[in-house]
Amino acid sequence: QDIPGGEDPTDPAQDRGNGRSHSRRDELQSPGSSAPALSIRADDVLKILKEFLRDFEKLRDEGPPKEILDVRDNSKDGEYWEALTRVIPERTLKLWDALGAALLAYHKVLTRRSELFSEATTLQRQNA
Repeated sequence: QDIPGGEDPTDPAQDRGNGRSHSRRDELQSPGSSAPALSIRADDVLKILKEFLRDFEKLRDEGPPKEILDVRDNSKDGEYWEALTRVIPERTLKLWDALGAALLAYHKVLTRRSELFSEATTLQRQNA
């Protein structure tokens, strides 16, 4: 892309005539890459970012991608949700209800037994 003024901010060999020598340039380099490092002067980072954002806004203004515009067919949604109400068979639900009632009755028996055991312990202490 053309940068105003015909200068390439990514070209480390270009001297903009700002009085700085090549050895005194502030440069940003990509660390750890085996490819030749791309040097960018720190003064040019802001210009490059502004240009990138200008191009990025153009991309965003084009609207959603074509794939998103396809509308999902929801004609079978009712069947799906109706089928989910019958995931657990009626027989299993009745069995669980019966087990729940039996566990409540068993809990009552154990509670009463605990009370009677406490009374028996108290009576044994009194008799001793």
